[in-house]
Amino acid sequence: MNSEKSFQSLESKISTFPTFILQTLLYGVLLFGCGFLILLPAYGIYKRGIEVMLIPALICFPIGFGILIPSVKHYIIKRNLTASKIIINETGILYCNSKNETVKKILYADLVASGKEFDISSHNTRNSGIIPLLEVFTQSEKDASNSLYVEMTLPLHVVKDRYTLYARFLQGISIFRPDLKIAPQVFHSYFIDRETWKIDRKSEGFILLFVISAAFLICGLILWLVFYFT
Repeated sequence: MNSEKSFQSLESKISTFPTFILQTLLYGVLLFGCGFLILLPAYGIYKRGIEVMLIPALICFPIGFGILIPSVKHYIIKRNLTASKIIINETGILYCNSKNETVKKILYADLVASGKEFDISSHNTRNSGIIPLLEVFTQSEKDASNSLYVEMTLPLHVVKDRYTLYARFLQGISIFRPDLKIAPQVFHSYFIDRETWKIDRKSEGFILLFVISAAFLICGLILWLVFYFT
């Protein structure tokens, strides 16, 4: 009971500059793509006539509008359905928009046993990147038990403290759902100290250094191959 009362909510921290770069690239690519595929052919029709630009227009217009319409619908019209922050509290994980409205949630009460040796585990998938995804099992009143991957990411923002968010969520599971077993490798995947529930920054820094070194090594190898065979 004391642990439940002392459990503090945690809100995601956003990396400002990487988020600015991400959003600039995203909207820049969309604007450039739509301008190239829609405005340029339209200008060509105006200058050269429909007879000359008919085939390019028939190719570019469907592609351009096929990109523009879903993008405007998702990023502008339905922007309120896009999460901009993550909150972890005594109920679970809340993905909230800029108006603090919950657009998605994963509640501790909905978690169920997996039927395996461990109920909570981590996995590397093709879409997980460097950080493994946390696998849990949920069940609502209407649906049967199903596997769910917990992601501490946001569509248009770069989350700075993903490891800390995973640690707080797992701590919440241990407090509010002690019946569920957490696999030991989960703590290693997110560099979590099992005693303090804090992140081991030394291990995290070592992994980051390893990734950066590997990236430089691969880039150097590619450059060497390019210069060697040219």
